Amino acid sequence: MSSADTLQGFKRDGRIVIVGASLAGLRTAEALRDEGFTGSLTMIGDELGEPYDRPPLSKQVLTGWVPAGGTKLPRRRDIDAEWLLGVPASGLDLATNQVLLADGRGVPFDRMLISTGVRARPWPVEAEAALDGVFVVRTREDAEGLQRAIAAGPSRVLIIGAGFTGSEIASICRERDIAVTVAELAPAPLVGGLGAMIGEVAADMQRAHGVDLRCGVKVTQLEGDAQGRVRRAHFSDGSAVDADVVVVALGASATPSGCGTPDWR
Repeated sequence: MSSADTLQGFKRDGRIVIVGASLAGLRTAEALRDEGFTGSLTMIGDELGEPYDRPPLSKQVLTGWVPAGGTKLPRRRDIDAEWLLGVPASGLDLATNQVLLADGRGVPFDRMLISTGVRARPWPVEAEAALDGVFVVRTREDAEGLQRAIAAGPSRVLIIGAGFTGSEIASICRERDIAVTVAELAPAPLVGGLGAMIGEVAADMQRAHGVDLRCGVKVTQLEGDAQGRVRRAHFSDGSAVDADVVVVALGASATPSGCGTPDWR
């Protein structure tokens, strides 16, 4: 059998598993179908619900312009796939060519793509990250929770990190006349993405709109009350600020499998 025959046989009867049911995974599946793949296609994702757009979560969803459920990604075509959602992949067994799921199932494949992207960096101290009122913004559920917290009218919001997400959330808070402190280790906001000159302009704009912008400092501790709710943050310069909502916007890190830190065999 020639290599062309082998390829045609795979396109007709092969099994492809895509781990990561978000933008990259969806567009890959669509491209496979566009290129004539008619075999078995399986999409694995650790979140419930089909792929959705994430950038609006820190913008339109938080402002209420778009409901979290209204961020579903548009489909370019039907991909005729089996969707395994809400059950993360936990391992890869190369001896049997199976993706292992957290519920104990194995999904056989001939070819497999990992397209799990990134995850929001959490606050590094687990007990402090678990305090009520501490948020990251990565999923629709995250955005909905933060939207409710902002709508409740907190006395002050602390945002740790003045990148794009942190700056967007600070702007939303000020639009609602909510006191907001932004802590950034760099000398200005957005320096990593846009450079020092734009960072200085962004710093001036934030301060002009009432943001308590603190650059060159880091948050060293989040302090909670007896009920387990965040109440205060301590900084590396010895200062502290009271806040009942804290948003951790420290960027993102690669997600090996979309399910934390699995044991890939």
